[in-house]
Amino acid sequence: MATTIPRFVGSIIMTLFTMASAQSLNYVNDDCHNSRTKEQALTLTFRTNLNTTLSRLSYDAATSKGFNNTTAGNGSTLADDAVYGLYDCRGDVTGPFCQFCVSTAASDILQQCPNRSSAVIWYNYCILRYSNHNFFGNLTTTPSWEIVENSKNTTDPQEIQQAESYMQSLKREATVETNKLYAMGGFNLSDSEERYGLVQCSRDLTSDECSQCLEAMIEKIPQCCAAKRAWQVLAPSCLIKYDDFMFYQITDQTSSPLPNSAKKGSSISSKTLIIIIVSVLVGLVFLSCSVYYLWRKYLTNKADSRYIHMLKHSSEEIEQHKN
Repeated sequence: MATTIPRFVGSIIMTLFTMASAQSLNYVNDDCHNSRTKEQALTLTFRTNLNTTLSRLSYDAATSKGFNNTTAGNGSTLADDAVYGLYDCRGDVTGPFCQFCVSTAASDILQQCPNRSSAVIWYNYCILRYSNHNFFGNLTTTPSWEIVENSKNTTDPQEIQQAESYMQSLKREATVETNKLYAMGGFNLSDSEERYGLVQCSRDLTSDECSQCLEAMIEKIPQCCAAKRAWQVLAPSCLIKYDDFMFYQITDQTSSPLPNSAKKGSSISSKTLIIIIVSVLVGLVFLSCSVYYLWRKYLTNKADSRYIHMLKHSSEEIEQHKN
């Protein structure tokens, strides 16, 4: 009974953390609907290897730097029963948020892409990918998807050129200046408007391969995204994103930080959300320890009271026996 309260509080803490994370995690796309990959009969060995791969990736994401890959069953008798998988969290996302995204993706990819030997799923915080063929280090730009927000139109005919130019500068930063294979930042479109961008490649690629992948995505901008101020272009090996609000958190890895005035209207950042969550967790841990201490003290006092009562009762019986 004494351990019931801490376990209960612990479950509340996990629930609050999950709810807070879920508020900022958004599904973006997967490659299984209208895709070249078709449903097929999968062997039991493949399913076991797939579950093992997804579990490993989910577990690893909590302590990694935002990227890793793994393999299960590559020693199988049938080569097609092996499963190769990787995750790649957004450059400013690590730790609990990365793990929550990867764990969610690992669960959802089985539902969104049932009975498939390969699949890719994107979220705003991460990408998760698996296949029965070794794709590690291989540049893959097809299939690709262009996702635009139709409600966000622009009246500036020059914006698309500025957006394309800014994506080129982010590409150079990601592949030449820093070699981190991702870059994000913002620029002043005008005196009253700001824009923000992200480029990122799967971190198993070389800088040259990353540059090729990003260039292929940037070339699609004029056709897909003219007259829009919010869009993404996705491929299995890389992605680019452009928006009119700051969708990332500012870190020392963020390029071209804007003045404070450029941050108006931006949504709550993951950094702010983490601070809120940690504050709540610390308060709950302190509360649980206090309640646990009081509960133990109550049980101890109750036991002492029973012991004293027993001694008193025994003493009375001895006196009666003497008389």
